Amino acid sequence: MAPGFFLASLQASSAPGLSLNQGLISAACRLLLGLAAVLVMRALARRQLALSRAQGQVDPLLAGPTLRTGSQLALVLVADWSWAALPLPSQANQLYQAASGLLALLLVVRLINGGLERLLASAANRLGETGGLDRISALLPMLRGAIWLLGALVYLQNQGLRLTAVLGALAGAGLGIGFALQVPARDFFSYLTILLDQPFQLGQLLRFDDVTGRVLKVGLRSTHLRSLDGELVVINNANLLAKTLRNYGDQQERRVLQRLLLRLDSGAEAAAGVPQLVKAAIGRWPQARFDRCHLLELTPGGLLFELAYFLDASNPGLAFDRQQAINLDLLASLERAGLALADPAEAAVAPRT
Repeated sequence: MAPGFFLASLQASSAPGLSLNQGLISAACRLLLGLAAVLVMRALARRQLALSRAQGQVDPLLAGPTLRTGSQLALVLVADWSWAALPLPSQANQLYQAASGLLALLLVVRLINGGLERLLASAANRLGETGGLDRISALLPMLRGAIWLLGALVYLQNQGLRLTAVLGALAGAGLGIGFALQVPARDFFSYLTILLDQPFQLGQLLRFDDVTGRVLKVGLRSTHLRSLDGELVVINNANLLAKTLRNYGDQQERRVLQRLLLRLDSGAEAAAGVPQLVKAAIGRWPQARFDRCHLLELTPGGLLFELAYFLDASNPGLAFDRQQAINLDLLASLERAGLALADPAEAAVAPRT
């Protein structure tokens, strides 16, 4: 471990033949100097952390434990530096090195486990999935055990123990377990991807393939949608992430693009007033914003106009109501202006020149 390497280097640089009193004085000076440096660095780090929290640049759930563990590791290094000044037998130094490495391992693994737990819990809360915390709590013992096992293997390897046979057995067992748990592992990592990446939240309107519905539940294996037709649609999380997913929940505005084909005998003067009719029909409704209206083509079947406008997409049902009302108003405005839509059948058979 890192403290052991620091200890070895400091011992190699120590002058030989120091008396016990000189060693104790040197160790005490190093200890006091190191503690002062740790206190100063900790105060500066806390000040910088407070500024970062105020600006929203760091997650307080992760920054606090990281600072605390960093301070504890710094104290371990200070203790290593102080111990290196003592003229002690090599057996005592080896024993201390093993204890120092073990302490550092415990601090690092505890930080990783705590950070992973806070990260997953925070992601579940942001997603809005209340049941996600229970599922995460059920999975955390397995994750903690795997991290502790990995840390123990690293520590034993660093202490000079030969773990070739142990690692080979674990690799063989892991290969068999991996084949057996291939599908559950895929579902688990898909669930973690949804928690951390947050492509959607509960209650948002999604479109997946030919299904459009609101998110009801995000489970460990599947996500439940309530379609616009009222059906309950269950989609596997891996399939959900493998295809294009359209999320209408974050959409502020929805652009409506449609075309009008008016009769060819409408007349140039009447056709010139169509953009104003469209703009007036859209402007009468709140949460609707006119974009443009142009005469695109003079076709044998009629006059082809293209219009575009924006609707507030926060409520999809209300947006459809607005679009229908605008179409009805536009139809009434065209009738009052003496304009009529072309017959699609006549436009299809109209001869081209």
